[in-house]
Amino acid sequence: MKSTCNIWTAALLVAAAGCSRQGTPGGPGMSDTTKPKPSYGQVEDTFNLSAPMLTPTLQQGAKMDSTVGIVRAKNFSEDVTLNFADVPKGIIIEPASPIIKHGSSDAKVTFKAGDDTVVGDYSMKVIGKPAKGTDAQIIFKLSVAAKDTFKLSAPRTSSIKQGAQQSVAIGIKRDKTFDQEIAVTFVDLPTGVTIEPSAPVIKVGEAETNVTMSAANDAALGDFAIKVTGHPAKGADASKEFTLTVAGK
Repeated sequence: MKSTCNIWTAALLVAAAGCSRQGTPGGPGMSDTTKPKPSYGQVEDTFNLSAPMLTPTLQQGAKMDSTVGIVRAKNFSEDVTLNFADVPKGIIIEPASPIIKHGSSDAKVTFKAGDDTVVGDYSMKVIGKPAKGTDAQIIFKLSVAAKDTFKLSAPRTSSIKQGAQQSVAIGIKRDKTFDQEIAVTFVDLPTGVTIEPSAPVIKVGEAETNVTMSAANDAALGDFAIKVTGHPAKGADASKEFTLTVAGK
C-alpha cells in the first residue's frame, strides 16, 4: 500500500510540474558537501529553472512573450541572471539577460523572429547564474513556423478611354492561417487617372475588392505599369503590377 501511495504522490508531482522541463540545478548547495541530501526534493540552498513543457511556436516576422521560471529550495533567495545559448540565427531575445529577482518566480522574455528565420524546431540552452554557487541549466524548445502570407491578383492588362470609367478587381489568395484585412494602395497612376475608393480594403472573408478608375478628358495617353500593394496589419506587404492603357476618345 505504501508503494501505491508513493506512485500517486509522484504522479501528482509530475502533474504539478506539467508546465516545466527538468534541467540541471544550481546554487551554493550544489558544491557544499556539508549540507544534508534529502531523500526527495531539492538540495538546500539550490534552485532549478523551468521552461514551458509544450513547445511554443513563433512565426517568421512575429514576436512572442514567454517566461523562464525558477523553483527555489530552502534558504535560496538570490537573484538569478539568465543567459541564452545556441540561439538560432534570426531570433532576437529581449531582454538579452533577464533577471529573476529574489522575490519573483519567473522572468518574462520576448522572442522575435526575422522574416527570413529558417523554419524548424530549435533547442536553446538557458543558463541561470546566481550571485554565488554553480549555474543551473535548462533547455528551452522553440518552433519557428512560416509566416502567414497572401498574394494579390490583378488583370494583366486593362484599358480606359479619356473621359471614361473602368472597373478593376483586385483579388487576394490567402494562406490557410492568414486572416487579416488588407489595405490596398496604387502607385504610378498616369496623370489624369484617379481611383475610387482611393484607399480600398479587402476585409477578412472577402476574395477581392473592386475599384473604379476614372480618366479625365485630358488624361495622359499610353501604356502605364500600375503597382498595386497590399498592406497587412502585421507582416510583409505583397505587390502586383498590371498594365493600364489610356486611349483617346
